[in-house]
Parts: sequence; structure tokens; C-alpha cells
Amino acid sequence: MSLQDFNDHYEYKYDAKGRDRWRVLMRDPDGMFRGDCEDYSLSVLYHVISGGSWLKFWFYQITFQAQLCGCHTEGGGGHAVLRYRGQYIDNWTKKWVDRRHMEGLGHDFWPWYLAIIPTTVALKMLVAKVNP
Repeated sequence: MSLQDFNDHYEYKYDAKGRDRWRVLMRDPDGMFRGDCEDYSLSVLYHVISGGSWLKFWFYQITFQAQLCGCHTEGGGGHAVLRYRGQYIDNWTKKWVDRRHMEGLGHDFWPWYLAIIPTTVALKMLVAKVNP
């Protein structure tokens, strides 16, 4: 799937209050992908970069070729951004940009949480499956 195809069918949707579900989005009955920032990042990694392969999805994370990065936005909220090959993408930009561009949007990357380790991603995705 191309990034353009994914973006054309992506719609932002908040997680229910108090529930932070990390998941790879699949098309709903309307043909749309609906989710928040980490869902967008994980889904771009799965559908666009990994070509729908779970093996590649985890390989890219375990080898740190692709990583979810945490940051604060100008409004002070937490936000997830995908880093791949020195470029960044999120559900705000919907395109690959450099870190300076992200910082220009007000993204303040967490130095202690710059890259969310693969085990954390796996754990959060597992919790979302077990506790929908």
C-alpha cells in the first residue's frame, strides 16, 4: 500500500477517555483506517513500510530501523511520531519530514523517551488486544 492510499483512507479518532489503545489499524467496513497518533505511526510502519508483513514490522523495530518516538505538542499533550531512515512522519504531517520540521510544528521530543523500545510497543499492543 502506498502512503498516499493510506492517508486517503485515514481519519483521526480519539481513543476513549482514559484508554490508550496501541494498534495497527485495519480497514473498517467503510474502507477507512480510524485511530490516533500512535495508531497512525504503527499502521504506516505495517502497511506502507513493511508491506503488510508482521515479520518485517517487528524486524524494523527490533533492529531500530523504525521507531516510535514520544514528544509533547505545543498544547502540552503527548504525541507519537514514527522515525524511519532519518525521517519522521505523524498524523499531522502525513508525509516524511526531517526532525527540524517536526520541531517547527512544536513537537518537543522527550530526551529520555526519544525512541520507544520494541518491547514497550509489543506490550502496549498486547494490552490493547487483551483489554479492548
